[in-house]
Amino acid sequence: MSAKFLSCGLLIINERAELLVGHSTGNEHWDLPKGLIEPGEAPIDCALRETHEEFGLAFEPASLINLGRHAYYRGKDLHLFAVGVDSTEIRPEQCTCTSYFPHYRTGESVPEVDAYAWASDVSLGVRLAASMRRLLLGRSLLIQARQLLGVPNPSPHDGTGRLAF
Repeated sequence: MSAKFLSCGLLIINERAELLVGHSTGNEHWDLPKGLIEPGEAPIDCALRETHEEFGLAFEPASLINLGRHAYYRGKDLHLFAVGVDSTEIRPEQCTCTSYFPHYRTGESVPEVDAYAWASDVSLGVRLAASMRRLLLGRSLLIQARQLLGVPNPSPHDGTGRLAF
């Protein structure tokens, strides 16, 4: 059996229980900051590096909660961490990406992430790729992360008996 690749990432969760996500340039999906670990790099350092490169954000290692290593998809695991933030201090319009790659059609250098947003669970169900949606929503990892951070999970209802969107 061959060794699995390991990516590391960070769930950035605000006081409204929303997750900060970035739009992956060139496709329809949104994602959290994550990427492949480098040889000799600790998972927490990888998650912090990827967050800085893809979202332009820096956090103290002590502020992160370790959510552990999870099967992500065939041949790849994902080691995740979580951090709680105040949405008045971390705003999507201030995020920046310094990690670039050549566009598959034009060869032009484009950022890995080209837009940012706070996303509710309903929005995540539409925005995330299937493998990330399964991990965060299907396996309730996002709910667990909120509980560990002391952030109340959102109610599926808005108080009127209707589902909240």
